[in-house]
Amino acid sequence: MQKETITIEYLTQRHKYITRTIAPVALTFSDYYFYIVSYNPQFKKNIIYRLDRILNWKYSDQKIPDDQRIPFDLGDEKKKIQLMYPGTPITVQFKYTGIVEAALDKFPISKTIKKIDEQTFLLEVTTYDTGALMWFLSQKDMVTIVSPPEFRDKMKATIQRMLANYED
Repeated sequence: MQKETITIEYLTQRHKYITRTIAPVALTFSDYYFYIVSYNPQFKKNIIYRLDRILNWKYSDQKIPDDQRIPFDLGDEKKKIQLMYPGTPITVQFKYTGIVEAALDKFPISKTIKKIDEQTFLLEVTTYDTGALMWFLSQKDMVTIVSPPEFRDKMKATIQRMLANYED
């Protein structure tokens, strides 16, 4: 069985115009925008496109058979995607001194490992690295990444680059 494919003209977040032929998989809403999740045969993966950035579209003659597409479970994936930025799957442990329920709500696939003191909890989340990094950075000094070490290093490097923006 083959489903319809479309060719879109798309404006990226970096204001670059691109054309892609895609196989739509799911439509979703998050953080004020609608998104279309689509299999992209050029990159051999599912990619998320913001609907309002699609400038034009048309049905494509190029067919993408079902057996070439990657399955996508919108319900499961939305539990892991932060700010609609996927990336590499990752399990992160972090200390959190904010309102613990807020962190647990943000990461539905999460658990409390232990209570460290009255204000600090050790949490573990399963997520994607790109959006998670953005969310962790938004929490100011209430987050300390514990593991994995590579992600902790990525967080530190990002904070150092941010600090460099303020050195005179």
